[in-house]
Formats: sequence, structure tokens, C-alpha cells
Amino acid sequence: MNLSKAQKDRIMQWNALDELRKMVVQHKEIIQHQHAKWHDKYIKERKFKSGDWALLYDSRYKDTMGKLHTRWLGPYEIVEVFQNGAVRLETIDPVRFKLLVNGHRLRLYHKPATKEDFLQQFDNQVQTIAPTASTRGLLGPEC
Repeated sequence: MNLSKAQKDRIMQWNALDELRKMVVQHKEIIQHQHAKWHDKYIKERKFKSGDWALLYDSRYKDTMGKLHTRWLGPYEIVEVFQNGAVRLETIDPVRFKLLVNGHRLRLYHKPATKEDFLQQFDNQVQTIAPTASTRGLLGPEC
């Protein structure tokens, strides 16, 4: 095979271009891996269970600025949690309405305590922090 100098130069340029493409692909893969690692570092893993209550983020108000606007709807009861992060919710109203949402749009809602439970918990806390004989002198003569 008798090749001229121009043809040899052209083959060398193609080889150099191929090596450059391989380097660019490797660099792109490294950058993508770094971006994915950085992104995953800031994702919170949320664990919901059936029976929990949750608030649903209302994305219609994401652009409105104001301290009196609520961005959360609910509370809703969690019926089912799927492997892909989706959650089936149900309203707690007498008329049950089910909806399926992404788990990242939810925030855990702590059920309010009944009045009796609250008073019992309050009494238990007061009994545990009642002044003892050793702390009476530290608090002053009026205790």
C-alpha cells in the first residue's frame, strides 16, 4: 500500500481526533459522576409508614412571597408507600378522597394530642421537674 504524505497526515489526524473524543467521553463521565454525587448528598431520605399523617406541598404558591400564605395542604393520612417513592394519601375528612403523590412533596405531620393526653403528659413533666430538697436551697428561700 503506497500512501502519499497527505494521506498519512490525514490518518494521523483521524487517530488524534479519535483519542481526543475518548478523552472527552471519559472527562464527561467523571463530571457526571461528581454532579450525581453532589446532588445525592443533599437529598433527604424520608421514611413514611402507613397510618402516619403528612402535609402536602402546594406548588401553586412557590413563587408568591408572603409570610401569610401557607404552602402546605392537609393533613392527609398515608395509606400506602411504594418502592419508587410514590405515596398514596387519603383525606381525613368523612368523605374519603385518595390521591397519589411523590414522597418529596410530603412533610410528616404530628397528630395533635387530645386534651386528656396533653394534661396527662403535662402532669408527668411537672412531677419530674418538681423541686427536691437538694435544689430548694439553690432556688431561694421562697421555694
